[in-house]
Parts: sequence; structure tokens; C-alpha cells
Amino acid sequence: MKLLWTREEEFDFAGKFLRVAKGFSMPKPIQQPFPPLMNAGSSGKGRDFAAKYADMAFIHLDPSDLDRMKAHIDSYRRLAREEYGRELQIWANGYVVQRETQKAAEDYLKRYVVELGDDAAVENILTIQGQQMQRLLPEAREAIKFSIKAGWGGVPLVGTPERITDELVKFSRIGIDGILLSWVDYLDGLARWQRDVMPRLEQAGLRVAAGAAATA
Repeated sequence: MKLLWTREEEFDFAGKFLRVAKGFSMPKPIQQPFPPLMNAGSSGKGRDFAAKYADMAFIHLDPSDLDRMKAHIDSYRRLAREEYGRELQIWANGYVVQRETQKAAEDYLKRYVVELGDDAAVENILTIQGQQMQRLLPEAREAIKFSIKAGWGGVPLVGTPERITDELVKFSRIGIDGILLSWVDYLDGLARWQRDVMPRLEQAGLRVAAGAAATA
């Protein structure tokens, strides 16, 4: 990919798993020398690959034990630094349910997950993921199903703008560099986020105002 993004002429490539004859790609990326590479890997080999080649490691963030998550994040960065002399960002994913009150947010979450969630689709996902899912206790399996329906297993950002901001501050403090966000209704969700959450993130020092970023 790096060759495709940077070479101005055709090239041949022969790797362990891939061969390319007369490789060429246009247009070239706007980001120079190329876009950042993100890799998601939780196994030992996956972590090593991310530390060696990626700019960002994508992890599952468990908000119930932030001390354990901080240790995990620190170990990921230490692996990249000590083994490969590289700095690595750590990212996660989260789903946003933002409302004026905590109850309103939780009620909306319950409606689209419990009342309207696609249980058949979630069962298919769990089946594809393998037999290990079948060995889970019923409570653990239901929690995973809820999380998938809520936002593809991401960390919950549910509540008022203040509550959501506080959660993101906590995640930043343990070493999270960025979170991929999702909403059920992107048009409404992004409008609420831009109006109510972004100013608070700027005040907390987690974001830079768009105008300031453009002139920096």
C-alpha cells in the first residue's frame, strides 16, 4: 500500500503472500506521505504486527476496569517503542446516545436495542465468530448481544453532553488517543454532538476548534 501511495511509476512487488505486477494507483493521497495505517489485533501476533507496521492500534475498550485498560495500553506502546523504535496511537470505538437527561438517553438506548434490535442478525454474528461464544454464561452472552446491537461492541457514551465529555476525559487520561464514534441517527446525532459536546471537548483540551486547527 505504501508503494501504491508513493510511487509515481509502475512497480513489481513480490512478498510472502502477495505478488503485484505493474502496480500503480491514482490519485495519490492528500495526506503526505500517506494516510495513517490502523490495525486491530488482540492476539500476540496481532499486537506485534500493529506495533511494527501501524500508526494506530485499534483495541476493545472495557470501561469497567480503567486501571487494567491503562496497563494494556501502556504495554502496547511499550512494545512498539522498545521492539521497533516507533510511537503508536491507541484508538477504540464507541456508540453515542446523547439526550438532555440521563433517563431520556437510557430510554432511547433501551428502545432501539431491546425493543427494536435485530436479534436474528446478532445470533448470526455470534455464530460466525465461533464456538467459543457458545461456552459463555447466559449473562455474559446477553451482555455481548446488547453491546453489539447498541453499537457494534463499542464503549457506551450514553447520557447528557456533560456525562459524555466526562467519560471521554477519563479515556484520554488512560491513554486513548481517539475513538471511532457511531450513532443510530447520524444526522441528528452529529448535530447534537457539534452543538453540545464539541464545545465541552474544546474546553477540556481534548479538541481544537476547527478555525484554530486550520490556522495552526
